[in-house]
Amino acid sequence: MKLSELSEKIGARLVGDAQLTIETIASLSEAAPGTLTFANDPQYFPQVEQTAATAVIVPQDFPGKSPAALLFTADVDDALDQALLLFTPDNTLTIGSIDKSACIDPSADIGKNVNIASHVTIGKNSIIGESSTIHPGCVIGNHVKIGANCQLGANVVINNNCVLGNNVIIHANATMGTDGFGYRLVNGKHKKIPHIGIVVIEDDVEIGANTCIDRAKFGKTVIGRGTKIDNLVQIGHNVQVGENCIIVSQAGIAGSCRLGQYVVLGGQVGLKDHIEIGDRCQVGGQCGVMSNVEPDSIIAGSPHRPAKTLFREISYVQKLPDLARQIKMLTKQIESLEKYSKNGNGK
Repeated sequence: MKLSELSEKIGARLVGDAQLTIETIASLSEAAPGTLTFANDPQYFPQVEQTAATAVIVPQDFPGKSPAALLFTADVDDALDQALLLFTPDNTLTIGSIDKSACIDPSADIGKNVNIASHVTIGKNSIIGESSTIHPGCVIGNHVKIGANCQLGANVVINNNCVLGNNVIIHANATMGTDGFGYRLVNGKHKKIPHIGIVVIEDDVEIGANTCIDRAKFGKTVIGRGTKIDNLVQIGHNVQVGENCIIVSQAGIAGSCRLGQYVVLGGQVGLKDHIEIGDRCQVGGQCGVMSNVEPDSIIAGSPHRPAKTLFREISYVQKLPDLARQIKMLTKQIESLEKYSKNGNGK
């Protein structure tokens, strides 16, 4: 892409040769001729002055010079995001195309400009909203509702009766609406509990690869509007996730938990069933949450406690070797005093 075109598309002011060509985007440390890079903090400005990149996105107040062309912008990160979209490999399908190998029930309602790739299966009375893209190997059950502008990656499974809002992105191999993990011990055997509820994914949710979200026993498992879920996350039956939450990879949320709005769960967090996490809570990685958490809490550790408490405990543990030496020394002093007293040499 010519720099003249690039600068126009990302809304930047170009200082340099407008006919130079950008082939890809790289970090400052990996920049080479033909690459676009960026500097969003003054600490990187010295590197801009020596970069091998063809062009650099810099803030309006960049004070230095550079051998590269400069793209001045009010928001470097936003301009970079726009540039990344321009250089994203085109993995979409032809608008409105339906592959011949797709198996679509005649009762399904397929919206305008829907893209359906090879070997997709769509069940009875399911609805696919306009401008959505279904990538190869997806299985969409019966009575499923998928909104507009959704993206389903390869081999995604949406089971019967589940509902997706608009602008939902689900990455490869994720599964929505499998049975919840529920059993009763009857006569020494684990008897399966039927799960007849659904999963509801609200607007603007993104769900990572290989994530599984269980259908409710009855009622709904809900993922709130704007929530972003990483890869390899397990969400149990009847869980209610609030709006704009962040759930990082390998987190596990047991059945019937309720998360408020703007909750952040770090990697490998585990939540006990039937607990509530208040609005705006931050839960540190590998935290084991065993009971309700008040809004605006920052917690860590297993079992969980306030993060400040955990850090204080860790600092104490780090001091244990010194404390052990002091105790050993004091013990010897006490023993010496006791011996001195027993020998009648002191009182």
